[in-house]
Amino acid sequence: MAKILLVDDVDLFLELERSYLEGLDYDLVTASSGEETLARIERVEPDILLLDYYMPGIDGDEVCITLRKNPRWQNLPIIMVTAAGKPEEVQCCLASGCDDYITKPVNKQELREKVKRLLGQVHRRTVDRVPLDLPVSLRGDGALTQARARNISHNGLYLKTETLLPENSVVELTLELAEGKSLDLLGKVKRVEQDGSNGLGVYLVHPDAQGRKEIDSLVKDGMARLRAGAGGDTSLHQRMLALERECARMRGEQESDQRRISELEQENLEFANQLVQVEDVNNNLTNLYIASSRLHSTLDRKETLEIIKEVVINFVGAEKFAVFIHDEAEKVLRFETGEGFEDHQQIPEVKMGEGLLGEIAESKENYFAQEMTGSESDDPLIPLVAIPLMIQGELLGLLAIYRLFIQKEQLASIDYQLFSMLGDHAATALFSSTLYGRSERKRQTYQGFMDLLLK
Repeated sequence: MAKILLVDDVDLFLELERSYLEGLDYDLVTASSGEETLARIERVEPDILLLDYYMPGIDGDEVCITLRKNPRWQNLPIIMVTAAGKPEEVQCCLASGCDDYITKPVNKQELREKVKRLLGQVHRRTVDRVPLDLPVSLRGDGALTQARARNISHNGLYLKTETLLPENSVVELTLELAEGKSLDLLGKVKRVEQDGSNGLGVYLVHPDAQGRKEIDSLVKDGMARLRAGAGGDTSLHQRMLALERECARMRGEQESDQRRISELEQENLEFANQLVQVEDVNNNLTNLYIASSRLHSTLDRKETLEIIKEVVINFVGAEKFAVFIHDEAEKVLRFETGEGFEDHQQIPEVKMGEGLLGEIAESKENYFAQEMTGSESDDPLIPLVAIPLMIQGELLGLLAIYRLFIQKEQLASIDYQLFSMLGDHAATALFSSTLYGRSERKRQTYQGFMDLLLK
């Protein structure tokens, strides 16, 4: 049973990672800081490490650098978990020695696949490789050189090159595709061959959606060439030709079967798309369950607000946001907490009914900007998303989002439902903690009064 060490300073996120990996025959161990990780790793002896990038004290990249200096942990698979996903942050992660990275909000299937890939890389090759012959521009150690891609899988590719780089070097690859197209990829050198046929085995690091699509197409084309005998097993090719001659009289039936196969493939594709949608719904329901459990786990108002921030960052994928509280007596919204603002920035009060925020608060309806992709707002009064925090028809406050993480290109349809349900849970948690705080202050006042009387 493979042992996975999960490291994050946010308990909420550790709960999420555990829920995604439970039931897969892994031994899951957690740590809440870089210091704890370094202190316990010799005893834990993990097979793979999921490491948060930003933590109080020692950050994830420092932990990674320290581990790589120890020969015992030089080959330990490490996945860095990062929030922003910005290019400079990715480069910093890879330069520290991690094998791959994943961005928040974490996708359940992506996390599982990356863990499986890296564990498979340690124990055995688990995916098919297909032949390939494409020119590649290879940049590593500050130098640019030309190479040829000789085979590829969904996990990596093998390059024929005279430029040999050390294992675990970070490389930038540009594959020259057909019709003048190109594919940019990040990778890490995992194998160096210098037995007269110099080459590099490169593990592909976190390709984006378009990259995964192109890689999938290259693998499928390679498998088709193998089946046709082009660049593959010649004996297989001969058997295929013989079978073709034998089945010539059955062409008509085959065409009929092929049409049926195409229909079934279309049905399978539609079914697969439905499964993806169901998986997205399940992910969000899991996220909501964990988030709501955390939100209702405390009656401390300050802690409730901190948990709301954790949820908005880790589950929603917001980089800049604000929580406003409604002052019913004065009919205004006041900034309570948030993330992504400058320390000196003053957030003005918002009068009910005035401006976009005031109108949203008065209408008590969720607001989503018409254009979300690549958008952000620097004006605290003009959000991309605003969710009124309501309980029993009364407005408690407002969650306003101004910028999503770079990897969260746009909101999926399920996100809109998640926002609504999240707003309900956040409002209930705020109401309960506020009510409890008032009750506790009254109790303390009463207790103090009774103490005076009894003296």
